[in-house]
Amino acid sequence: MTAQLDERYEKGFISAEAALDPEPQIRIVNIKKMIDNDKLTEKDIFKRTYLGHARMSSAFVFQGHKGPFKQHIHVTHDEIGIVLSGSGKVTVGGVTYAVNVGDLWIIPANIPHSGEFTEPTNVLFISSPQDHPVHQDRIWTQP
Repeated sequence: MTAQLDERYEKGFISAEAALDPEPQIRIVNIKKMIDNDKLTEKDIFKRTYLGHARMSSAFVFQGHKGPFKQHIHVTHDEIGIVLSGSGKVTVGGVTYAVNVGDLWIIPANIPHSGEFTEPTNVLFISSPQDHPVHQDRIWTQP
C-alpha cells in the first residue's frame, strides 16, 4: 500500500487514505491475516506489513528471510520489537542477543541495531513517535 501525503500531513496526519490515517481510533486487526495477505516473497529483501497508526505511535510486522539484516538507526522514533515467529540474534548498541518467539527488545532512537536470522522471522514492531510509512527515518549505517 502506497500512501500519498496531503495538506493534513502538516497537522500531524499521514494521508487521506483511511487505512494509513493516524487519527485516534479503535482498530482491531488480525496480525496473522495481515501477514498472510502481504506475504514475503523471494524477490523481497524484507517486507513491512503496516498494521495501524495513531498520532504518537505505529505498528507493523517486519518479515525477514533467513540471514542478515543490515545495521541501521532510526532518527526520530524508539522501537519495541516482539518476535512472533522465527529466531536469530539482534545486535543493539554493539551487544548481541539471541532472540526467539516471545522475546521483546526496546531500542531508543539513534541506537545502531541489526539482525541475523536463523530462519524466516516475523517481528511485531511498535514505534513511538510513529514510523511514517512514506518518509521513514531509517538510516543505513552499513553498506
